[in-house]
Amino acid sequence: SGYVVSSRELWTILLGRSALRELSQIEAELNKYWQRLLEGLSYYKPPSSSSAERVKANKDVASPLKELGLRISKFLGLDEEQSVQLLQCYLQEDYRGTRDALKVCMRGRARP
Repeated sequence: SGYVVSSRELWTILLGRSALRELSQIEAELNKYWQRLLEGLSYYKPPSSSSAERVKANKDVASPLKELGLRISKFLGLDEEQSVQLLQCYLQEDYRGTRDALKVCMRGRARP
């Protein structure tokens, strides 16, 4: 499915705080994702069985991430693919713990 830009990255670009310095680069990114910025929170969709199946079939996502993403989807009432994307963005941008702590967290939680 390719790289997914997080909402935070979009706002960072919009605020001029990203690594992008050339106006043409900034313009290209904002033009590419303007609809997403415009829609804001309405970008996020409710869960669906087809989205859950796509997550389960996705070979590019590790099983523990899929499982946690699906649990997040149930908890938030959010589309399964978007839940996995949010989890991946969180782990990439905001998670400050160790890999070992993450592993314990991911396998230590009981199913809801």
